Amino acid sequence: MNNEQEYIEAYFNKELEDSEKKQFEERCVADEAFSKDVAFYILSREAARQKLLEQKKEEWAKYEKDKENNGRASFRQFTIGKWLPYAAAACLILFVTGYFLFSSRSPQQLANKYIQEHLMQLSQAMNASKDSLEKGIEAYNNKDYKTALLLFEGVYKAHPVQSDALKYMGHVSLATGNYDKALRYFTELAEMKGLYSNPGMFLKAVTLLKRDEKGDKEQAKQLLQQVVNNREEGSNQAKEWLEKW
Repeated sequence: MNNEQEYIEAYFNKELEDSEKKQFEERCVADEAFSKDVAFYILSREAARQKLLEQKKEEWAKYEKDKENNGRASFRQFTIGKWLPYAAAACLILFVTGYFLFSSRSPQQLANKYIQEHLMQLSQAMNASKDSLEKGIEAYNNKDYKTALLLFEGVYKAHPVQSDALKYMGHVSLATGNYDKALRYFTELAEMKGLYSNPGMFLKAVTLLKRDEKGDKEQAKQLLQQVVNNREEGSNQAKEWLEKW
């Protein structure tokens, strides 16, 4: 689009693709200046429509001139002002629509967003020395998942109590779409005893939501509720998702 006006007009003329419409509605929620532009467009469009309507009623207005003589000026002022609440209401409807499109996502979309924001990059130690775990993290962050998995598996084989290695093995499997394998790793992690904080149950729920096969959502919902009830790692996120379910 050449400018904002054309962009806004294209939305109301239903000329945008679905992805563009969604982006427009999300922007109405996130960008206050843009939402004001949209409100002004709605008001201007309605005012123009009202003007055309008045022109079409000109003959009727002349016929009624005698009856309306005293109140004509106030009538015109009223017709302009009366559309203000309608324009505001229209903008509010657009805002609400955009808000729910933005915030009310499916469980799978919530999982996808979480994976993109929290699981695609792993934290690394700030020191210069790199053991196999750190090398695996580096490979993972560089999307060299094959190398990363080999390194994590080597660490876990040598140290079966290394919960981070097991967790990262699950991350690799999740990132590469091997959901069955990820579920096995996260289930094993969830069953580990003596950990100060254990994200296994929550990550298992995330994987089920991402896989989205028959029965996965129901099982994931049960796991998320268990995470909340037991105040396990991920309980705050789980509670938020359950409230949006």
